[in-house]
Amino acid sequence: MAVITKPDKATFTTALNNAELLRETGNDHHHIAHAVLFLEERNRMLQAVADAAEEYVRFGEDSQLHSKLLKALEALDKYELETDTDEPPGFGLDQG
Repeated sequence: MAVITKPDKATFTTALNNAELLRETGNDHHHIAHAVLFLEERNRMLQAVADAAEEYVRFGEDSQLHSKLLKALEALDKYELETDTDEPPGFGLDQG
């Protein structure tokens, strides 16, 4: 598989805005916007875990940083449970 380069901030913001627009207008017939928005949110949660883990390891396994890491992991677990529902991809919008 080819390496996909990271989009710059403007490109990424445009893509997210367009994904939201597709979802809001019910034009996400192939569910690409749904997938992009889900993955962006999941990536944000995973980045919080990675950041907390890096701080915890880098600064001597401090108890407050350990607590921060556990909270980030718990938030990710909660998010994963919430997103594993049988909710249709339209979030209530008719996908026609």
